[in-house]
Amino acid sequence: MAAPSIWHLYLIECVDGSLYTGVTTDVARRFQEHFSGKGARYTRSHKALRLVASCPVGSRSDALRAELAIKRLPKEKKISAVRSLSFVSTHNNQRVKHMNKSELIDIIAAEAGISKAAALTALNAVTGAVVKAVSKGDTVSLIGFGTFKSSKRAARTGKNPQTGAALKIPATTVPKFSAGATFKAAVAGKKAAKKK
Repeated sequence: MAAPSIWHLYLIECVDGSLYTGVTTDVARRFQEHFSGKGARYTRSHKALRLVASCPVGSRSDALRAELAIKRLPKEKKISAVRSLSFVSTHNNQRVKHMNKSELIDIIAAEAGISKAAALTALNAVTGAVVKAVSKGDTVSLIGFGTFKSSKRAARTGKNPQTGAALKIPATTVPKFSAGATFKAAVAGKKAAKKK
């Protein structure tokens, strides 16, 4: 049985500065439809310029309710309301993308040639195994990708940020991730050096 589609709420800025609010299960495809003049009636007369913000909402009914609520807001509040849960935002005219779980599942399914349901099962199995192992104190090493492990933090004294008063912070154990050489090189735009 296929995994249910995740509906997204999105905002598009048009060439006249107005904003169009819509819902879809595929934001990239829907934006291209608006941009090419094949989307909604509004974006056929108000050409789509760019995607301003988008966020996953859940079911179609949830998305439609959210769309109605956003449409009732003034322009400046529409952007902040959607952007608060957004995986796409703009800052100094640069677009930053935050991938959510449903998008990662889509990529896994496409790259591995499996269904989204199978991709979801595989992703949950991997993350679940890592969490279980690290919780027990084990270290999980994925060569090239990175290492997951637990780290103990000793009790210490901090400060209350509001009052400045001394604050006792108890000892705790936290998860840590260290990126591997291949991962680091990919982010830096370099090829990882081969070990001799």
